[in-house]
Amino acid sequence: MRVDKLMALNGDRQNIFQGTVISHRGKTITDIGMSKAYRSFITSIQEPGQSKVAVVPNNMEGRPDLLAYAAYGNELLWWVIVEANNVYDYEEDLKAGTQIIIPIL
Repeated sequence: MRVDKLMALNGDRQNIFQGTVISHRGKTITDIGMSKAYRSFITSIQEPGQSKVAVVPNNMEGRPDLLAYAAYGNELLWWVIVEANNVYDYEEDLKAGTQIIIPIL
């Protein structure tokens, strides 16, 4: 999926991937994490040759939104970088100097 297509959908995963509506802690949410299309997309951006290597700069430490803006011109695509790098804790996993991959969209 190209970045222009993702941006046309506002970069919001719920606009791109269909999910299952579930109740979580008394709130209704859409879970896209296990959808086949979403998992397929995540697998595709983690394939060799589908990414560039980068280093988190000091001024973007712990900020996937700033990394996404620098890479794609759209901070709403932060989730692409987070998923591609298996980030769990932004502050810990995106420290300045950390080598990350930036998927080519």
